[in-house]
Parts: sequence; structure tokens; C-alpha cells
Amino acid sequence: MPDPDELPESDKDLRREMTDAMDTIREQIDRLREGPSMGGPLDDRSVIADLEAEYAALKQARDGL
Repeated sequence: MPDPDELPESDKDLRREMTDAMDTIREQIDRLREGPSMGGPLDDRSVIADLEAEYAALKQARDGL
């Protein structure tokens, strides 16, 4: 992985945006795993799987910068 300090500014901005998106996805996954705050039980496994796939794709793309 290249040194982030050596990246062009546009790549640094993109990397920062990707990291922010990954943080948001991780927060959504954590909330879904905690369960519903109201109502009955929900089966969010497919939503969690989709979010984890998106997270992994972002991480791989970010690491490739």
C-alpha cells in the first residue's frame, strides 16, 4: 500500500471519502446487529451481508489507491 503522505491531493480526498463511507457502513452494520429498538424481531442478515460486501469492495478499492 502506498504511503498516504505521497498520494496526490485528489487521491487523498478520495481515500478520505472512502474511509468516511466505510465508517458509515460499519455503523449501520453495528446498529442492525444490535436489533430493533421497537417492535418485533427482524431478520436483517441479507441487509448486513449486502453492507459487508459494500464495505469490503470499498476497502479493496481504497487499498488499491
